[in-house]
Amino acid sequence: MATDRVSLIHFDKLSMSPAAADRFQKALDALEALKLQDRYVYLIAPYLGDIADASDHEQLDTALEQGQRVVDELLKARSVSKVKAEDVRQVFQGAAAQARAAMPG
Repeated sequence: MATDRVSLIHFDKLSMSPAAADRFQKALDALEALKLQDRYVYLIAPYLGDIADASDHEQLDTALEQGQRVVDELLKARSVSKVKAEDVRQVFQGAAAQARAAMPG
């Protein structure tokens, strides 16, 4: 089942521009390096996709806030440690920085 979920995450890239798909893949690689359980990767990944694919600063900020709320909920439920939560936050921040750098103006 986890493999199917990961395949679906990668399927999301098909609707993105090549640049957004590249940013998404980098964020996924950073997330997967944290060695979280697949169910948490599957929960977090769509927000990384939204960040990578954001077309303006408002969309980017919204996606980042939503992703951070997911991390807050995982931490509140004690599904991840404080250290892992901070690591995930850093993945979100890195993804957002890459997306911002690619935006015009």
